[in-house]
Amino acid sequence: MSIAESLRYRFKEPDRRRTVRLIKPGVQLKLAGYLLIITFFFGLVVGLNSWAAYGRLLEVGLESAPTDLRLDIAEQTRNYLYSSAALVACYVFVVLTFSIGYLHSLLGPTVAIERFLHKLRKGDYSARLMLRDEDVVFAEVATQLNELAAQIEKTNRISPRAS
Repeated sequence: MSIAESLRYRFKEPDRRRTVRLIKPGVQLKLAGYLLIITFFFGLVVGLNSWAAYGRLLEVGLESAPTDLRLDIAEQTRNYLYSSAALVACYVFVVLTFSIGYLHSLLGPTVAIERFLHKLRKGDYSARLMLRDEDVVFAEVATQLNELAAQIEKTNRISPRAS
């Protein structure tokens, strides 16, 4: 099986629950992207504000500073930049993880609802929508869809369609 066929097989709509964490990657990653863009611009504003406040002081102060002090400041600045880069990388990881996880919990039930509706369209009126206990946002919708399926099943048993 080629890689392309393997990927198509992996992402096709299975009858069982998906094992892929990204249900709707475009939607899940879009929120993370927006959060990161907002954070970047906020960080840029904070950085520009800091530079406006302390940049000139640093420039003027370093000109007259002894060599040892300048080297010490350069080393401290380098360490600060490395630790800041590590913190930014951790922040990006946390934003991606939490936004993907949160949206997974919101979008997960929609996949179950789509499968349920697909079964109803195929004529399987005995199908029922089963959601996880933590999917409370869609609990009422699931109840109403199950009642609708039960009514259709009951109607179909009483007067089956003429073939």
